[in-house]
Amino acid sequence: MVIAVTQNHAVTRGEERWRAQSDESDVETWRERIGELVHERQELRRAGASRGSLERNRLQLVRRQSELGRALIVQHAVTAAT
Repeated sequence: MVIAVTQNHAVTRGEERWRAQSDESDVETWRERIGELVHERQELRRAGASRGSLERNRLQLVRRQSELGRALIVQHAVTAAT
């Protein structure tokens, strides 16, 4: 039985326990990476960085926030299925 789909991968009940442990660390990893990028953005602004540098940082933040959202969805799906 499929309980979630992430990046073209269906998570089955057989994988859910392993995924639950993995997903908790994934969520924390993404939160840490987002925090690093936010700090970097603040430093870029303080230093008067170019629009291009700020845009690259913004795009990295968007990608990491998207990954965090996926990890939270999987974590919730696994938790709800158990």
